[in-house]
Amino acid sequence: MRLSEEKGIVFIAKPADYAGGAVTGESINTKYFSHATYILQFGAITGDSVLTVKSGASDGTQTTSETFYYRLADADQAATGADNYASETSATTLTLTAATYDNKLLIVEVDVTTITAAQPFLTLALSAVANPLNVSIVAILSGMRYVGNDVPSVIA
Repeated sequence: MRLSEEKGIVFIAKPADYAGGAVTGESINTKYFSHATYILQFGAITGDSVLTVKSGASDGTQTTSETFYYRLADADQAATGADNYASETSATTLTLTAATYDNKLLIVEVDVTTITAAQPFLTLALSAVANPLNVSIVAILSGMRYVGNDVPSVIA
């Protein structure tokens, strides 16, 4: 079976230099899956920003900061160790220190079964502190509650 038939793959934020602007990813409705994995690819970062994953009752609503787990690549893209990751750590906010996250891959995991009741929409957001902030974000959704080759849309 192909990955695209087993998992939901969602384009959360396009690759761009957000130049000091906040990054608010596409909200996803969690009703069809039980786990979300966000993959953040960072390019040049010269200032710090803060990452949160928030739940809300509707698309785009960011009411509650949820607990997530993250792992950071051990090295910059293309360097030896770039495909190895630090130990998993839990957080509700994560400061993305430029010197640490510049040109690295960050994996953020959310167990949907633990998010706040009656708030099924998840939104990953980065504060507007970093300038530049080059990033792209994709989510891979698993534990699907719907079986079929064409996964229903989770974007409102």
